[in-house]
Amino acid sequence: MEDRRSETAVTEKAVTIRDAVEADLPAIVDIYNAAIATRLATAQLEPVAVEERRNWLKEHSPDRYPLWVLEIDGQIAGWLSLKSFLPRCAYRATAEVSVYVDQRFRRRGVARGLLEQALSRAPSLGISAMVGLIFAHNQPSLRLFEQLGFDRWGLLPRIARLDETERDLVVMGWHCAGRTASRPGLDSHSAAPVANDRQLSNCFELMHTLVQCRQEPVQEQLGKIRKLSMLHLDVLFLIYHFAKTCSGHILEVGAFLGGGTIAAALGVRESATRKALIAIVPGGSLKHPQLGTLDIYRDLQRNLRKHRVSDVGTLSKGRSFDPPTISSVRQVLGPDEIGRLIIDADGGVRRDIRCYAEKLSESCPILIDDYYGPAAKAGPTRKDVDDLVEAGFLEPLGFYGWGTWVGRWRGKGKAGV
Repeated sequence: MEDRRSETAVTEKAVTIRDAVEADLPAIVDIYNAAIATRLATAQLEPVAVEERRNWLKEHSPDRYPLWVLEIDGQIAGWLSLKSFLPRCAYRATAEVSVYVDQRFRRRGVARGLLEQALSRAPSLGISAMVGLIFAHNQPSLRLFEQLGFDRWGLLPRIARLDETERDLVVMGWHCAGRTASRPGLDSHSAAPVANDRQLSNCFELMHTLVQCRQEPVQEQLGKIRKLSMLHLDVLFLIYHFAKTCSGHILEVGAFLGGGTIAAALGVRESATRKALIAIVPGGSLKHPQLGTLDIYRDLQRNLRKHRVSDVGTLSKGRSFDPPTISSVRQVLGPDEIGRLIIDADGGVRRDIRCYAEKLSESCPILIDDYYGPAAKAGPTRKDVDDLVEAGFLEPLGFYGWGTWVGRWRGKGKAGV
């Protein structure tokens, strides 16, 4: 969140708030990168590129989680985004809000105008509560949020390290006066249980872990392999972390050119315990402007050799749900359990979890890509995950990067995945 001092209303005549389009990305990114440099408004520490934000833009929808820009005389002066706060179904009516202002337009009511728009539009978006996560040293933003009716709902002390300084995070919250519990299309999940204290603690612990991972020496290595993956850099950090710390073996379903596989291999290499890394590779080819390949399996092998981790894992070529593939995975695992699962299954999440459920350890971290994104691709994945969460098999811990779901397995001993 970024703002400066208490603002007065925007007085310029040519002021427009509208949905962002792809052509706005350079201005949006410039504003965000300027905020990163201040170490005041975001936990992101490295500048981002326009290309990195294209999928992020696609995740926003005008009728649910919009991304708005405010223009003054045709120039983008600031932007505001809404996104899901926590993945548990009971939080569907709660959104996290972020707002950033171009340095040239501060003290001109830009942040206030965008926030007022968000508050007034909340009911039509099916939003009954908003949460803003603001650093405690960002006093101007805290004052602005308080002026608009937000209350201080919580404090997370020393949760972020900005360069060499530990910072507190303030949770600012707002309830819609005429809020309703649901909106059309969401009622089927309205009875979902509220997350317990353990789950909330795990969510914030994971956020803290990610901040710490960004400071580790492996950051440079992961930055280099980012170009081999459709996963966001933050997700690669989490893959590395879980591979390093989990007690069981690691299974990756749907390995591609090696970004996630290499991140996991680096974590295994840094781990204090011996563990196997198994990557199931469907093979084939892919047409893509940046990551296109005529032979996925061949290029994956080449990339593992290039980054000197080909000796760490085992590649299993085939479809994850075919009996020969399942048999080969079980042979590598032996009597041991899977301690971490990564899935990029193109809508077959429930199917793949069912194939390996009996080998998953209790509390096994699970990362599932494409939970958010275009409906044609993410829709089946989201339904499978939501159904498993609802049934108590999965515990959500949040969304990272461009829509990767992160959570834990809670189905040990349960039947009927």
